[in-house]
Amino acid sequence: MSTRSTGTACRTESGVCMSYGESMTRRITISLPDDVAEYVERSQGTTSGFIADVLRRKMRADGLRARWAEHGYVVTDEDVERARRRLAQQPPITDEQHDRNMEWLRQFGDGDGAAAA
Repeated sequence: MSTRSTGTACRTESGVCMSYGESMTRRITISLPDDVAEYVERSQGTTSGFIADVLRRKMRADGLRARWAEHGYVVTDEDVERARRRLAQQPPITDEQHDRNMEWLRQFGDGDGAAAA
């Protein structure tokens, strides 16, 4: 069973839905390693929606890196991993501090606080 963008189930004998909502622009097929596919299948919502959300997050991160590069700051994957390791060693922040941080980040993002790489 697959789901149309309208949220209604689409069942066919072959298991392939040939009807898409107006917001669907392109259909692609991908192959995933078993562990990744299992993770996606356990997610809430549709597989397409899950993959689209992950890719949009990557697109925002890439856009942020491009803006930083315009100002002379080149951020590599290694830089991000090093920062994640350092952050993992820090004590957790309070909800209030998190809210203040998100408010500060909104000035750099697209309004949803998702500007972080």
